[in-house]
Amino acid sequence: MTELPASKLAVFADLPALPGRRKRLVAGVSRAWYELRKSRTAFIGFWMLVVLFSACIATPWIATHDPIKQSYRERLAPPSEKHFLGTDRMGRDIYSRLLWGGRRLVTIALLAVTFGLSLGIPYGVLSGYFGGKVDTVAMRVVDGLLAFPGLLLYLLIVTLAREWKLEGIYNDLILVFALGFAFTPEVARLSRGTTLAEKQKEYVEASRAIGDGSFSIALKQILPNIISPLIVNATVRLGYVILIIAALSFLGLGTPPPTPDWGSDLSAARDYMETAPLIAAFPGIAICYTVLAFNLFGDGLRDILDPRLAER
Repeated sequence: MTELPASKLAVFADLPALPGRRKRLVAGVSRAWYELRKSRTAFIGFWMLVVLFSACIATPWIATHDPIKQSYRERLAPPSEKHFLGTDRMGRDIYSRLLWGGRRLVTIALLAVTFGLSLGIPYGVLSGYFGGKVDTVAMRVVDGLLAFPGLLLYLLIVTLAREWKLEGIYNDLILVFALGFAFTPEVARLSRGTTLAEKQKEYVEASRAIGDGSFSIALKQILPNIISPLIVNATVRLGYVILIIAALSFLGLGTPPPTPDWGSDLSAARDYMETAPLIAAFPGIAICYTVLAFNLFGDGLRDILDPRLAER
């Protein structure tokens, strides 16, 4: 990673009153912001995500209508002061449905990726650190999971949830489990590969020499040093997960109506593409914007955190 100019670092010399830890935190935040601004891709993606997350957090206050309330007198109404983006075939406010649908979609994606990371990282790190037969058996399990197409796994679990008549929060939790579990093998392989390279370094040998246990070395020493590629992978993966959720809803396998959902709203708008194309355009634009934001930010983070790219 590129060092900050001396003029930038000199600012921190004038902070004697700050405790050491706080001073390092301020310096770290300033360095991260400096690197972020250097990468145009990451900077644009960052601000796109700021807008997205701000809208998700503020949804209860900025949404103007009940997203599931129907009004047949206002079916397919064009954008107006009352309905900023118009209404759909049921007379529901599109603007409010986009906000609530985005809040739910982003939440599910974040939980799914977090679940996949929480399973895959310890599995891959311990497999790579212990090596030998442990690593062989662990990786054969991962190979078996990778051989099973992810989309089929999503469809299988979601279909079972439908058969069990799980609704509401339970349906969303099933979706989180399916997406997170399918993400786990990829995370395990990535964390295992970086651990194999990292465990040969001197600080690991030093930790063994002073008597640290294997689990302590793997999770407290190695893990913090391999987190960068995992963060980049997770950020890009978020965009992919959002596409999968929208695709399942588009196919009728996501959350059942009338819950706000970009994929199901886009599917329902297909019959009105000629008479009211805007009801399909807005959910499509929302999906494209969200996926692009995560991809831009993830690609930018990769450029920032990979020292080999920074040297070019």
